[in-house]
Amino acid sequence: MKTTFSYFFSLALVALLAVSATAQSTLSAKEIIQNIDRKFAVEVNNKTIEGDLDLTELSNKELKKRGNMDTREYKSRVEVPITFRNCTFRGDVVAYKVVGKDGKRRGLLGSVMNNDGDDQTLYTADFKEAVVFENCTFEGLAEFKYSDFAEKVSFADSKFRHQANFKYAKFNEGARFANVDFTDSANFKYAKFSDEANFANTRISQVADFKYANFQDGVTFKGTHFQGYADFKYTDFKREGDLSQVTFSRGSDFKYAKGSRYISTN
Repeated sequence: MKTTFSYFFSLALVALLAVSATAQSTLSAKEIIQNIDRKFAVEVNNKTIEGDLDLTELSNKELKKRGNMDTREYKSRVEVPITFRNCTFRGDVVAYKVVGKDGKRRGLLGSVMNNDGDDQTLYTADFKEAVVFENCTFEGLAEFKYSDFAEKVSFADSKFRHQANFKYAKFNEGARFANVDFTDSANFKYAKFSDEANFANTRISQVADFKYANFQDGVTFKGTHFQGYADFKYTDFKREGDLSQVTFSRGSDFKYAKGSRYISTN
């Protein structure tokens, strides 16, 4: 009887440890949002994040106005540093979304305004402290359109399984996208980099859109592989741009790019 009890006790202990290990390896996106709202710095390592990490629905969300546009805009502000290392995001990471009158989000990279623009609401998020997503995997959407990053940003060594949207984003300090794997397209159209930007050894499988991007300081694409079309039309290189050892598999366009004299390809 004692032997039987010990056997079942051991099985129960193993099962308990397995459940505990599973619980420790996953984290709810909702819990992270709650901590941001409480003004707690976020530091997450080696976790799988379940659910959409929607940074546009913070408790400090305010109604804004975008110039002469009739579209309503709500702005949230992430006021604490956020750090994620070796994490997998199963849902979407949302710092930008457009919601129609039906309450549904519009598609990735879509225009803010269309035929039913008056019935749309724009939600965006800015970041007041450092932002780190290093060696992370984004299995869902990554939406950072219109985001303003006040401090340093790093997405180094990460993987984007869907289109990554940084259109109109502003990077006020250093921005690291080194060794990033963009499985789909990477949209940095109209993005502004006020400090050094690092895209070294990055792979972009589909379209790489840097049209009208503004690099105020140095930028390196050294060793980057553009497997899809690379659009640098009207891109502004204020200082050195390192494009040495770069591969353009499906062509590139640097027409009307400014500061081409600063571009190094050796």
